[in-house]
Amino acid sequence: MATITQIEIDGFKAFPKSFSIDFNEGKNLLIYGENGSGKSSLYYALHVLLQSVFKEDKGAKYFKTGDFVSGNFVVEDQNLINKSRFDEAKANTYQPYIRMILDNGKIWQLDRDGLASVNGGDESDIRMLNKDSAFINHSYISRFHSARNSEEIDLWNVFYKDILPFHIPIGTTRFLADLYDEIVRDCSGKIDMRNKVLQAKISLFNKSLSDLISRINTKVNNIYSNNFANEGDKNLDIKLIFYSDDNPDNTLKEHFYLYYGNVRHNKKIDRVTLFTPKIGIEIKENGELIYKPQSHFNEARLTAIALSVRFACMTPTAITPGAFFALDDMLISLDMSNRAKVVDFLLDISDKYKIYLFTHDKAFYEYICRAIKQSGNQSEWIYKTISYCPSKNAPILLDNYGDYISKAIHFYDIGDYETSAIYARKELEQCIGELLPYELKVRADGGFVSLETLWAKLIKFYSDNGKAIDKSMQKLFNNSKLLILNVSAHYQRLSFPIYKIELEQVFTLIEYIHSLNKIEKKLLIPAKTPFEFQHPTKPYYCRFELESDLVVEIGDHIVSILPKCQNLFWKYNDIEYYNFKTGKEDRGNHLITANPKLVNFIQNMPKEIKVTEDEFISNCWIKGNRLDVYLCGVKFSQMVKS
Repeated sequence: MATITQIEIDGFKAFPKSFSIDFNEGKNLLIYGENGSGKSSLYYALHVLLQSVFKEDKGAKYFKTGDFVSGNFVVEDQNLINKSRFDEAKANTYQPYIRMILDNGKIWQLDRDGLASVNGGDESDIRMLNKDSAFINHSYISRFHSARNSEEIDLWNVFYKDILPFHIPIGTTRFLADLYDEIVRDCSGKIDMRNKVLQAKISLFNKSLSDLISRINTKVNNIYSNNFANEGDKNLDIKLIFYSDDNPDNTLKEHFYLYYGNVRHNKKIDRVTLFTPKIGIEIKENGELIYKPQSHFNEARLTAIALSVRFACMTPTAITPGAFFALDDMLISLDMSNRAKVVDFLLDISDKYKIYLFTHDKAFYEYICRAIKQSGNQSEWIYKTISYCPSKNAPILLDNYGDYISKAIHFYDIGDYETSAIYARKELEQCIGELLPYELKVRADGGFVSLETLWAKLIKFYSDNGKAIDKSMQKLFNNSKLLILNVSAHYQRLSFPIYKIELEQVFTLIEYIHSLNKIEKKLLIPAKTPFEFQHPTKPYYCRFELESDLVVEIGDHIVSILPKCQNLFWKYNDIEYYNFKTGKEDRGNHLITANPKLVNFIQNMPKEIKVTEDEFISNCWIKGNRLDVYLCGVKFSQMVKS
């Protein structure tokens, strides 16, 4: 089967002109976009194209403008053509479309002629791509608990719209939604009640839907308890009920002759009558039946139940290659802790299903990014931002994990100078930081220094190595730094030309910094390497690690700042953390948690164990080798610069 590699949209919903997104050989996709950015239009484009294969007109209605009736033009009420291009489409001077490229090279296009392959693709590719896939958005959640307080929950509409179009019963080759639609068509006229073909279809539909619901019931409680239940919550027992005549839970079946909630006929007349199916839900809390779940549970709990039911529909085995979960802002009613559980579930199955996740919540987007990073599967994901560009009057796609400078230029181009300045500052911090040793870009407390301080350190660092920073660039920074350091303070100036000019100057500065050659470093001892010192004449022993790499800069001067110590341990006369003033163990000694520079640690040793730097180096060992083997004759005192 096939996997999606690219989607192209032109003239559909929020997209007035050509827009494309590359799935990079079928990777998972995470997209952030504010409301109105085109995010949901992209989701619907994917949904409409794939589902059009099951429509009688192959989805042509979504791109048809309408027709003249009695001399008046009547607009096709189901068309989803972009409003700004409608007149062109109506005049047949422009044809909007959605196009999809699969990894087998086949191209599928949906337009006013319906869904068709551009280069001879087999329709089975699209049908099977729907198999095991799922589209989940807030509409699904809303349909799930849309019953009024006075009503019983009926999930038939949820199943018909969101589940049956993606379900092929075992042992068959047709989607269950197709079978139901065919039965509906067969029942549209007068039909002999003895029609065996129709009866067989009815029986197959009843059995297939009953089997699906039985399968859901075997998994839904485990999915809910493992992925959504909080510690201390009451135990939930969730069960779906399909009200067919052979279902013992259908206590109302005596009111009807043959079929309840399905297609049935009445013996008294030769006409088949269609009854809309009914699927109920029974929920027990600690064994107690909840009669009105939509009133008893809050929206977050109902959302968790709805997702558990949808996930229970999916198969863990025999998954069609390319099958996916497409999810558009379906978690807006969940708090972050419950959203986190959904993310964990999705990451767990991302090796089986492609995940296409769309959200307008920036904090949630960042959380997902961190969760993906922690999972170690960053390379399997594409990260994008979609935003509306006023100057282009269309959505544009931005690589969200691209360079800060790319983002700064992007927001500059669309006139969002405040956001551009924020990313310009980030780019300056990053590119200057990459040119400095670790020790020069952190404060004593471990925090990172300001942009202004980084710039000053860069000037000195390069000067100490005989490489001066261009004076014109120093002046440019001095003229621009206040604007970049405190963008919000200049909010009232955003529309002034000087702001735009200053940003252009910052871009020039960034380009200059990118051109600087990094001063090469020779790594001597990596961070976290254990040091062990045994006093040459006294019963004193200590060990510690370096907080960062110990390096020597290769240049005209040696300018490295010596790393600090951490995780100090010492003993004297076999007494751990010996206090030379009290003669006793001192586990509250400040050195235990302190991180002094190594040279200070040596110089400030108590007089009872005082050693010179040479004596320390000669009696300090690293991985079985003496420290002087690593230092190659370089003294600590040579490495220390303020």
